[in-house]
Amino acid sequence: IIITILAISIIIALTKKKKKIIEENDELDDVLNLIKKEGGRITQKNIRKSLGLSEAKASLIITELEHKEIIKRIKKGRGNIIILQK
Repeated sequence: IIITILAISIIIALTKKKKKIIEENDELDDVLNLIKKEGGRITQKNIRKSLGLSEAKASLIITELEHKEIIKRIKKGRGNIIILQK
């Protein structure tokens, strides 16, 4: 019985992790599509407003896209301008 419960728990945990990865990829695609739609240049604030993201979530997504060298973040005043690299 204990082994069965452990196995079910592991399966549930892996399923949740897989769903989270899929959701994160969807959010990356949403941000990229928005940047493309805006002509390859948009402010981080407009990304947040358009997609309904929190400041933290938007920053994490943009940082990941930066690490992948897909976008470039330019500091301007108190905000950021996001420019598509590719």
